[in-house]
Amino acid sequence: MLSARPPIPEVDLAAAVIHRALEDAIVPDDRLARPRTIVTSAGPKRTFTPGLKPRERDEAVRFLLDTAPGWAGAREAWCDAAGVNPGVVQRHALRRIPHGSIPADIRRALRPPADRADAAVVEVITAAPVTPAAPVLLAEAA
Repeated sequence: MLSARPPIPEVDLAAAVIHRALEDAIVPDDRLARPRTIVTSAGPKRTFTPGLKPRERDEAVRFLLDTAPGWAGAREAWCDAAGVNPGVVQRHALRRIPHGSIPADIRRALRPPADRADAAVVEVITAAPVTPAAPVLLAEAA
């Protein structure tokens, strides 16, 4: 054991919850459970192949990265109980979770503010109507 303190069950539990979320969030697509139907004496039954269900991985990713109050609050509470900084956990998760496993809404929310501002400018520029005067103004500016 690295520390002289005796283990505290609540701290160990909180650390295990965070560790499990990290492990679940990095499960590759080919290892996820897949839905299947089996025939039983009572009729067809929908079940899953062994493995983590896609929804469970999504919940782990949201627990670790989502900035929505419910997910962020849960992450902060478990990190506080484990004695770790939630920002450090979030940054570590961002480095380990494959980009394709992170839902688009979370990727947008985690984008640095400068990137979001640049994206807004690009949207305004591309959405602006092109007028015949625009090339003249650009030529005058040059």
